[in-house]
Amino acid sequence: MPAQSASVPGKGIHHATSGPDHGRCRGGAGYVGSHACVALIESGYLPLVLDNFSNSSIESLRRVGRITGVQPRLVEADVRDASALDSVFRGGTIDAVMHFAGLKAVGESTAQPLRYYAHNLAGTVALAEAMQRTGVRNLVFSSSATVYGEPGIEQLQEDMRCDPVNPFGRTK
Repeated sequence: MPAQSASVPGKGIHHATSGPDHGRCRGGAGYVGSHACVALIESGYLPLVLDNFSNSSIESLRRVGRITGVQPRLVEADVRDASALDSVFRGGTIDAVMHFAGLKAVGESTAQPLRYYAHNLAGTVALAEAMQRTGVRNLVFSSSATVYGEPGIEQLQEDMRCDPVNPFGRTK
């Protein structure tokens, strides 16, 4: 079976594509994104990662290659860069995106709230706009339990009311 394309946005984004070309991945060099790359490769997809390495390391992608025997392709760019996103989306068939890009430290978000809004919200808007321009309609968004705030229970449910208490939670 030929490798299918997949894009993974992790601290970036992952895009799933079909056919022999490469998939797109945003922020795929972060913890969740790199694990998604492994799962995509093991499922027959070939990820392309878009990451600016502001919160990750290229070493994680090297490890993906060592684990799977397949080295994901890399576009070093910021998810907020509309021209870079357009180039990636126009570079191959993309059926879906896995979006992991974003800053992720609760304490830091409280000290630097505007930075979190600029990165996390503006990055998601830029990605959604690029997807809209190219007709890509499928998005997996990596969120956080932080969106629920402090509900006072241990077992969280996805249909619970969101009540974030810090900028990180509000930007997810």
